[in-house]
Amino acid sequence: MIGLKKRIALITALAACALGLAVLNSPPSMMVSEDFIIREGDSVRGVARRLRGRNLITSAAFFNFTGRVAVKITGSGIRKGKYRIAAGSSSFRILYSLMRGDVLTARVTVPEGFNLYQIAARLEASGVTGEGEFLYHAFNPSHARALGIDAPSVEGYLFPDTYIIPEASDARDVIALMYRRTKTVLSRLDSGLLRERSLSVHSLLTLASLIEKETAVGSERAKVASVFQNRLERNMKLDCDPTVRYATRKFTGRIGYRDLANGSPFNTYLYQGLPPTPICSPGLSSIEAALSPAKTDYLYFVSRNDGSHYFSKSLKEHNRAVNYYQKGIGGGFGDERKP
Repeated sequence: MIGLKKRIALITALAACALGLAVLNSPPSMMVSEDFIIREGDSVRGVARRLRGRNLITSAAFFNFTGRVAVKITGSGIRKGKYRIAAGSSSFRILYSLMRGDVLTARVTVPEGFNLYQIAARLEASGVTGEGEFLYHAFNPSHARALGIDAPSVEGYLFPDTYIIPEASDARDVIALMYRRTKTVLSRLDSGLLRERSLSVHSLLTLASLIEKETAVGSERAKVASVFQNRLERNMKLDCDPTVRYATRKFTGRIGYRDLANGSPFNTYLYQGLPPTPICSPGLSSIEAALSPAKTDYLYFVSRNDGSHYFSKSLKEHNRAVNYYQKGIGGGFGDERKP
């Protein structure tokens, strides 16, 4: 039987341990809320040192010890991502958050028709990933091949949608996430129709990207697709203004004769056929239009300056429409098709 003195000593020792534990677990004085980023491969020891260096924990050794014990017990470690550590958080609370993966996320909407440059800018503005890092990987042919994309970049392969993405993500993870969404969309298409039209996925997305950029009125997509299809079958150049914009990275404003003379292989005023890659991320409606164009004899279209287009079967008719809508020259032209 333990004597009174020994019991008092044991209780005192336990109380001292409990007090020491409470002190080590308590938040440091002058602690303020901060965002904290954990990268792939960061160790518990390294994280503990950084937390202590930023005055977010009281003891790096205590955090490292408890972290290693927790990892051994649970079989899982701290998760990469960006965290917001609130002032007054204990070391246990911080460790629990890092192991559970309570990362900060951003809601990002990528509109239909955005290209890689525009996607990169939006992702950086949302705190998801750096613009430069994203563009580096997005235009890296090796990274495209690693994803299973047979193209020099991932342009057109990142589906336009709303995403919830962890902040401070690796650009490669973001690209993979958006490409998985594209693969899901493509898997629901009629593969038989693709084979029937002898269209590769790359050609389909490229054609769909042109339709996306040329069309503001949804009901016109299939007709725009028919124009491109008819011109391709006749070996006519596509003469698609948005490809010139992509070649010159002149995404807004008017394009001039110098732009039209740009020697880029994306310039469909100079080169026959489709451009080397898509010029933007097309939406599902444009992809479906590229897969199933309307059956027409149209070879031309011109903007009515209200979002809609006038479609023509001959160059003569097209020129009259251009004079009327773009140059203000009537010449007896009448648009009976305008709704």
